[in-house]
Amino acid sequence: METKHKNNNWQLLTTAYNPGLNEILLQQYFGAQFIAITGRHLIKQRDDDSNTSMVYDRENRSLTGEILPHNFRLTLNLSDLSLTLLKNDSVIYPTVPLAGLTRQEVFTELSHLLEDIGINIDNLKNELHYDFPDHDLIHGSTFRYDHQAQIQENMAYRHNAEIVLKQIVSSHPLADPVKIWPHHFDTGTLIPLNRDSTGELTQSAGLGWAIPDGMVDEPYFYLSIWSGDSLEFPEKMPLLEAGNWMMPGWNGAVLRLSEILLHHSPKEQYEYAISFFKAGLQVIQELIN
Repeated sequence: METKHKNNNWQLLTTAYNPGLNEILLQQYFGAQFIAITGRHLIKQRDDDSNTSMVYDRENRSLTGEILPHNFRLTLNLSDLSLTLLKNDSVIYPTVPLAGLTRQEVFTELSHLLEDIGINIDNLKNELHYDFPDHDLIHGSTFRYDHQAQIQENMAYRHNAEIVLKQIVSSHPLADPVKIWPHHFDTGTLIPLNRDSTGELTQSAGLGWAIPDGMVDEPYFYLSIWSGDSLEFPEKMPLLEAGNWMMPGWNGAVLRLSEILLHHSPKEQYEYAISFFKAGLQVIQELIN
């Protein structure tokens, strides 16, 4: 599947979304919630909830959380679904493999590990402030992480999202850092578009890679518009060569995985995704100016 080994190259996507890919994605989702749990209970709460967020480390193929007390970070390796604590981003502490453990057993092991390295866990709870999707793991099943081809394809989703989004925001120096948000498990960023005379943000564009949800039943890139004041959109939005607008039901556009798979080389897939964001942002800029 991966035709080139340099981390700044798009990895070819080859497989139509299916229940097996969805299951691996959900195993990753529930594994990532332990990073969110430590961020929620061990880091001072932030207005934007970014204390629960994480970034994708392409070199190590892992999700890395925010800085915990004593300069530790918790990471989830997506190759084998194991939790690791890093000290100053370099020294690796013992791992907690999730496969074969229940969510409660993982939490217990993680709590012991945090306590052993001197972190106060008095406030640590195995809970978050949002609902999880229904899954066997909620009801006491153990983590299962196999089928390497499906694992590799899922990791390519995150790898490619990082590449595309960072390429787009490189032209927008005021854009937010690209992060993964645990609630929706999307890789996303925000580009400010307009501010009022006091500097308050009045309009912005949200960009990202999302997992299946109630709007789209497969992974997809998205581009959404937010405005403090209501915006007038034309009855027919300009056609996009890549992706399509979801208006009037939602203020934005999506590029589905199935559309990307119609292109059969890394270069074609990458350029198709880039064109979706560039063309969509241009339309948005014309609408609000």
